[in-house]
Amino acid sequence: MKHAMKMTLTALATLGLTACGAETSGEMDHSTMDHSKMDESKMAGDTGHTTGVIFSISPDGKEATIDHQEIEGVGMDAMTMGFGITSAVDLSGYAKGDNVSFMVKKGRDGSYRITAICNTDTDGKDCLDTKMDHSGH
Repeated sequence: MKHAMKMTLTALATLGLTACGAETSGEMDHSTMDHSKMDESKMAGDTGHTTGVIFSISPDGKEATIDHQEIEGVGMDAMTMGFGITSAVDLSGYAKGDNVSFMVKKGRDGSYRITAICNTDTDGKDCLDTKMDHSGH
């Protein structure tokens, strides 16, 4: 019983630190992100695309924070937000300040991940069209 109590307290303390924005194992600090601009009444689906400016990229290239415009497909207002990156996306050619167009998909865990991205300055404003699968639409 004492062991179960210790494990429960440890888990609660970890969750509490994470909720307070404590740094955990190299993950992004989401405590400074304003998710209040997400309008759940406008959520039409689990995918959408938009444009934005890269604010930061994690050292491992698995997450990017982007100051983005509204994402109508998922009902999200313009904001600066961190996104996970799917394995099909390579951010090695991107840097802070790049203007991008990107597609996101909502995962089973409720987080949004970038599934396609392109640099609108070098590849044109419609560059995402070549990366998106429009079959069945």
